[in-house]
Amino acid sequence: MHQFENISLKFPLRTPGSVDFDSLVSAIPSTTKVLLLQPVANWQAKKLFPISPSLKTPFSDSLESLSLVLDIITDELVTFITGSLSNLLELCLEDNPGSETDLENDLTNIGLQALGICQNLTHLSLTRGKQSYSSTFRRVNDFGILMLAEGCKQLQTIRLGGFSKVRDAGYAALLHSCKDLKKFEVSTASCLSDLTCLDLDEAATKITEVRLLSCGLLTSETAISLSSCTNLEVLDLSGCRSIADAGLVSISQLSKLALLDLAGADITDAGLSALGNGRCPISSLCLRGCRRITNNGIASLLCGSGTINKTLVALDIGNIARISGRAVTMIAKNCEQISSLCLRNCVLITDPCLETLGSTQYSSGKSPLRMLDLSYCSRLSRSFLRLFDPLFDPPLFRGLRWLGVGKNVLERRGNSPTVAEILERKPGLTICGNNCEMSCRNQCHPDARAL
Repeated sequence: MHQFENISLKFPLRTPGSVDFDSLVSAIPSTTKVLLLQPVANWQAKKLFPISPSLKTPFSDSLESLSLVLDIITDELVTFITGSLSNLLELCLEDNPGSETDLENDLTNIGLQALGICQNLTHLSLTRGKQSYSSTFRRVNDFGILMLAEGCKQLQTIRLGGFSKVRDAGYAALLHSCKDLKKFEVSTASCLSDLTCLDLDEAATKITEVRLLSCGLLTSETAISLSSCTNLEVLDLSGCRSIADAGLVSISQLSKLALLDLAGADITDAGLSALGNGRCPISSLCLRGCRRITNNGIASLLCGSGTINKTLVALDIGNIARISGRAVTMIAKNCEQISSLCLRNCVLITDPCLETLGSTQYSSGKSPLRMLDLSYCSRLSRSFLRLFDPLFDPPLFRGLRWLGVGKNVLERRGNSPTVAEILERKPGLTICGNNCEMSCRNQCHPDARAL
């Protein structure tokens, strides 16, 4: 492997400490430009870098991209990285502390200051796993982020997760200091408010992707501010529950917006009407858990004078109690190009509306639907799987490649045909019975053929 430039190693989750890390480090060639290791312990990761600044590892001058999934991110490790890798362009660090003891050496402002040494850094990701003992970096505040913004002005991509003590001043500093910033993501930021995106100035013209995830203080004012980002292509506000219709009115005029995620937002049918009459060429729209939406809202979205009914290919309307077969019929008739549809936990969905969906695509001579999620749709009959059987007359859902049905359906007795029979007749299809999100593969869980 002495000529490799890209190395990606994923160790067994339960026994990362059993890996002979000394031998591994010595085997990494001097030509390596991209290195990904996961999961690794902090003490193991430090072996990648010499203690003395006068020493160098073989890949010190060549490495441009480093990704590590750790037990804990510490100031010492960050200092080792920045002191050893002079040509680093991309850095991705994620951790999952397992106990309070691990947090004694947690990342602080000192670590953020050390990152400022990497003045050529263009991509930075610092996140804490949601399942960790502490889901936030409690020892980093605005001062640390301000020092990062001052040192790393070349950043084009920023991804921060779990910085609960950082406020608007810190996040705004990044938006204003990084003049080439194109992608900005912040998650689980309990102190981030609408003030962060106020007066974006130059950033508004260059930024193409904004993801503000589960930021509880955000309201429609943030969506209104982001409407000044005329080149915005991706906007993810999932988990921001105070985003309302006023925000959608502004967003609807973004002429390049292709992906919009509003999961859990406080929007109504009126907001969807604004989107349906807007200029956004949205190809992927997530409305999961927007509980105030009804069938009328879906009708307004897809029957308006805008462009979305011609561009939409992926739609998630899961976890909305009032969505029924009428909405599915509207989708089938007004959005023929739809390829991914999530109806998860829509308890009013029944066999006839699925048959309408399949029949509409059959009669149009097109079969664009590739993924369909029906997990937790409890009103489906015992025999609904017959609709996906190639022997059904006429054969529906001919292009389907992934079907989510959930354990509750597969565990029913008397299903006809069985999952195994359908998979035998349609080998290109994956049927997921583990309530996974879309696009999982059988390798991720017990094979559906055995269910």
